[in-house]
Amino acid sequence: MMDKIIENAWAELLAKATKKQGVSPRLITGDDIDLYIPQSRLLALAESNRAVFRLIYLSAQESARRNAYMIVRKLGMPSDYFWKFELWPRERAFTTLTKIVHRIFSTIMSEAKEGRLEVKELTIDPLHIRIDFDSCVECAGIKGLQIGICYYHAGTFAGIIAALVNQDNLDCFETDCYAAGGEHCSFVVGDKSDKAFVQKFDTYIHPPDIKIDLVDRLTKSLKKDSLRSLGNMVDVNYLRLLTANILRDNPRLFASTNSEVGHRFGRDVTKTIENFYGVEKWRAVQNYYHDLCQLNVDIKENESELQITVRGKALPTDSRTETISFLLGELQGLASGLTGKEMALKESYFKDDCLVITLVPQS
Repeated sequence: MMDKIIENAWAELLAKATKKQGVSPRLITGDDIDLYIPQSRLLALAESNRAVFRLIYLSAQESARRNAYMIVRKLGMPSDYFWKFELWPRERAFTTLTKIVHRIFSTIMSEAKEGRLEVKELTIDPLHIRIDFDSCVECAGIKGLQIGICYYHAGTFAGIIAALVNQDNLDCFETDCYAAGGEHCSFVVGDKSDKAFVQKFDTYIHPPDIKIDLVDRLTKSLKKDSLRSLGNMVDVNYLRLLTANILRDNPRLFASTNSEVGHRFGRDVTKTIENFYGVEKWRAVQNYYHDLCQLNVDIKENESELQITVRGKALPTDSRTETISFLLGELQGLASGLTGKEMALKESYFKDDCLVITLVPQS
């Protein structure tokens, strides 16, 4: 099921990028959310378990490789376009790959507002490709780290390029990252037979613990501070791809973790949201979700329970509760912080295009 969500997200991005007919009506109205939303969900989870970065990389790599053939078809390229690529002269390889990579990645990522990409270097034997990526959505507004954190894009670059050149032995790691003080994010796609490359990749895929001040990062988004040249918005399909890739291998296990992390995160940001908006508590929650992810949240409170109705573009297009596990936890955390009582989830279900949630005081 998660594979289907991933395929649908890729298909919608491609439909927009190639301006094909049959685009979902949801896309016409501008499916943009603040980039803080996917960042907070990913980074809060990675703080609790650093293995999440490796999971994101591997899932993104596999889903990108699998969907590369759909991308090639949509763009009207023959499937054997890079036949015997490893035997091409360097100049031809660099020029052709640069043109195709720009056509694929730049078109899609410019539509999704993920960043701007450029191929900078290429060698053939062993294969070594350097990519520079400006205005990256994964790390914009994050500073002071010792490592790069753009694992989703590293996996995506590795997967699509491996499929294009028909080589299964490629990986990718980040050499510079805006979050670690770089002017932009730089990636190297390389051959796993190269021992020096493998050593650097192994270090990258097993990062140290990180600590990111997501409350400070939230304040920047609420104030509408400009965080990158492309602006603070990103296509909602980026959030769907991140969520589905996290949940892909073990939906129930990671849904539980997502919910717990979301609950803690909701608690952490309660005061920031309340102080920033300075209005009645439930109105502040409504403003927060409306401003950052175009969700309309209606909250009805009585003595025994809270009933919350959510509708909008950042909701999943299917009705699986795993895909909204972080949101459920976050709402529990916010409600607990704002009421001063620990709130528990009584039930959640989809009705038409709305998510209906009932929270009750924990006994």
